[in-house]
Amino acid sequence: MTEDNKDLELGDIITLDDENGEPLGDFEVVAMFDLNGKEYVALTEALEDEDAEEELDEEVDIFVFQVDGGEMVPLEEDEEDAVYAKLNEVLEGIELIDKGE
Repeated sequence: MTEDNKDLELGDIITLDDENGEPLGDFEVVAMFDLNGKEYVALTEALEDEDAEEELDEEVDIFVFQVDGGEMVPLEEDEEDAVYAKLNEVLEGIELIDKGE
């Protein structure tokens, strides 16, 4: 899965393509973080405003990719646990900010 992402920012909507160049859909950037000298981006399926309201109380799927040379690449199997642990820390920090704590 590749998408040229040189200047991603939180809230950006991007379209991901599969390895054959077929569009997979639109995804929103929900977190960006560094771990062990590598940059990562977390995405969730972009929803229409009315769908987003309904999804607030439901769990959503989050996909994490390493950003390497401006291109998103899938995680290596041996780095998944550490990356998802760091993502949980980042998302907890975002939730605390949203709640004004």
